[in-house]
Amino acid sequence: MGYSPGSSDFMQFRRDPHLLPFLGLSLLIMGLATPLFLLSGAEPSLDGCDESFYAQMARELLREGHWLGPTFLGEPFFEKPPLLTWSVALSFALHGVNEWAARLPGILSALLSIPLIGWIGRFFLPVRAAVLGMVALPLCYLWVQQGRLVGQDVPLTCLELVGILALVNGLRGHKAWFWLTGLAFGLGLLMKSAMILLSGAALIPYLVQQRRHWLGAAQFWLASLLGVGVFGLWLGLAWQVYGSEALTTLVGKVRDLGAEPFHADATGLYYFWHIPAHGFPWTVLALVGGALLVRQKPGSTLLIWSFPLLLLLLLQIYPTKTPYYTVQLYPWLALLAGVTLDQALQMREQPRLAGILSWGLAAVGLLLLGLGMAVILEVAEVALLQPHGWPLLGIGLLYTLLPVIWSWRRVLHYASGLWMGALLSAGILTLGTIVLRPDFGNFNPALAQMDWEQMLPGSQETVVDIGRSGLPDVCQAQAVAFYTPNPGVWVDDQALVQGEYGSHLWVSPVQAEQVELTSLGLQLLAEVEGWQLMRRLGSTLLDSPEDPPTQPVVPSEQSIGDP
Repeated sequence: MGYSPGSSDFMQFRRDPHLLPFLGLSLLIMGLATPLFLLSGAEPSLDGCDESFYAQMARELLREGHWLGPTFLGEPFFEKPPLLTWSVALSFALHGVNEWAARLPGILSALLSIPLIGWIGRFFLPVRAAVLGMVALPLCYLWVQQGRLVGQDVPLTCLELVGILALVNGLRGHKAWFWLTGLAFGLGLLMKSAMILLSGAALIPYLVQQRRHWLGAAQFWLASLLGVGVFGLWLGLAWQVYGSEALTTLVGKVRDLGAEPFHADATGLYYFWHIPAHGFPWTVLALVGGALLVRQKPGSTLLIWSFPLLLLLLLQIYPTKTPYYTVQLYPWLALLAGVTLDQALQMREQPRLAGILSWGLAAVGLLLLGLGMAVILEVAEVALLQPHGWPLLGIGLLYTLLPVIWSWRRVLHYASGLWMGALLSAGILTLGTIVLRPDFGNFNPALAQMDWEQMLPGSQETVVDIGRSGLPDVCQAQAVAFYTPNPGVWVDDQALVQGEYGSHLWVSPVQAEQVELTSLGLQLLAEVEGWQLMRRLGSTLLDSPEDPPTQPVVPSEQSIGDP
């Protein structure tokens, strides 16, 4: 029997008013996925772009209270709306200023999205397909990787799912849910401005199909005004305080991103290889699931397959292409993968689909077995895969077991369960191996482990300015700013030469190459990964001129390496 959302089991589920079992199962899956977002092979450290940037703005927000216009090193930042900075600042207020607190909004958003996509799926798909979609989402590498970072895209996706779930409920007759849709839309604008409009555009086919349920609904239109009003309230208040800069900078950023591709290595067919590679095998299974829905029940499942398809086309048209833009697709791809798995598990009645998947994944398994053996034998060409030889063997073995189980489907009573268990075990082993790498989510261990009391006694009170030489080292400069206890202001090359800085500053590696430092009257206190912590000769904290300069602190490799 083929896929059919109109089957008796599905219709019985649709009529069942008691959704508590499904809710409990979705929360259980979310709980089981939590370790993938919390486990780590080392103490985390933030990336320069953009984690440290938002974390530092949140820290300044708590210190200065500039909620309408968050600042970075004292400069108001309006290129992006402030909701992410607000959420990180709230997390800092509750849990202290640290890496885990900075990443907590993203982690919670990634976890909450798991039941949200399942609840959306249950309106259109068999229960098992929706459940399997929830299971597949936290096994997608890019979803876990981005969910563990300080960024806008996973929280934005979570808000989109909240809004779409509320929209579906509203269109089914519970019109009070439209208010939640409007609120989610407004918060999406506050999270990443125009990016939420792409999701709105991707909803057009579904809205056209359901037009009789919302065109005449006053709640829908009032809720839409509410969403615009939430964003407009912040923008209006910011305009009063900061003038037109709040709007012109925001609009200018959106215009600039749409004018040219900022990522030269992410153009053309970038998404068409990046998405399959960074969500394998679930993103590949999603292609099959989408095809099954279009072939069998395109009308009743329109939202599930048209939304990700149209959103992908819009992202492809947009000139700027980044891996994190595609994050919005992954819950839907996982749900489509759930459709494929739901039908594959009917291997007794329809063995063909499960057989094709089994042999295809077995071919990948053989490749992984070969790679694992090469790593274990220390072949130089695969040295980058150290120390993952044994996990590669395990994953490869699990994939190669799939056709064996499928071949014995008429003998093994629980063949479907064993087949699914092997597939999910391979995914869990893959993600578990990745998240336990010492370098996963640990981008700047040297900066995070700096001994400030040794380098600069009284560092909590001493203002240290941050040098940077334009764009070449701006990302790392953001990380240096966050890991400096009391950062001051930006110091560019001209300001460095003219002495426009305080008693202490960081000099970037690029600046050290472009500016002659010996004539500037600076004393080296410490050096970390090429960044030089300096103090101005004659500052109040300096010893008398007759005393010899102190020996600079250069952290050893052991002190700055992975724990």
